[in-house]
Amino acid sequence: MINNKYRISYNNLFMLNPKRCRNYFLIQAGESLCAKDTIIPVHQQNYFEITYVVSGKGISYTNDIPVEIGKNDCFLSFPNETHKIVSDEQDPLRFIFLAFYAKQKTQGNTLINYITQACQAPNNRNYHIESLHALCSGILKELRDEDMYSERAIALLLEQILIECSRNISQKTKSTPQSAPTNAAILTHDIITYIDQNIFKIKKISDLENVFFYNINNLSKYFHSQMGIPLNTYFISKKMEAALQLLQAGESVTQVSDKLQYSSIHAFSRAYKNYFNESPSKSQKKNPNE
Repeated sequence: MINNKYRISYNNLFMLNPKRCRNYFLIQAGESLCAKDTIIPVHQQNYFEITYVVSGKGISYTNDIPVEIGKNDCFLSFPNETHKIVSDEQDPLRFIFLAFYAKQKTQGNTLINYITQACQAPNNRNYHIESLHALCSGILKELRDEDMYSERAIALLLEQILIECSRNISQKTKSTPQSAPTNAAILTHDIITYIDQNIFKIKKISDLENVFFYNINNLSKYFHSQMGIPLNTYFISKKMEAALQLLQAGESVTQVSDKLQYSSIHAFSRAYKNYFNESPSKSQKKNPNE
């Protein structure tokens, strides 16, 4: 017999008015204690959600595919899926749940995109991460004892949770042969967007590894499969476009070299000449504003 009863020891629901915490929007946060025969029925997922098991064990279903969960497990649920939880009769579940999303074009949004792309398979959603207990509990504490610093604290905790999840996924990925993400087109779009918006922050192309959690060879392969040009070629072209604009705006060669994080003015001048077939100082003389 299905028992839908379970005690929610703490619940914050912001469905109609998401709680903004810097670049994050919290939809729901709480903690549930299941009875020995509890079944949380099938429900539609509308947001990215983390279910963190504090104690007990059970089975979590994504689109009717079962995965066993236990203490210190972090189970991931994504939008447009169905979710169901069955608690163990002998060792009932107690879990924290967090549903949220991040503002577009932020580190949090990039991390969420990485997690959802890397864990598309419903049987690849469960990660044993003991360190998340303190982070998840910390969010509930901030909501319970809210003050002027809580929104910032919650944002930092959510980002740390995403980082820990991404780190565990990345470590698992490195220990097994890497395969292409389910949607390489989305990944490529995110790479282009990140490069375009952060061209002055990226010192070298391998810096993208710390943003997208794939090694640069795989990133280059996925990018080339979608765009038909090497990733490094695109990166250099954006650097050179930025350099030309700065030079034509009146910036000195030294200033441009520094802004684009070249190791020296000579390294910048060499790269510029290789790309445009003329020196940066010559481009300065063509300044249309003069």
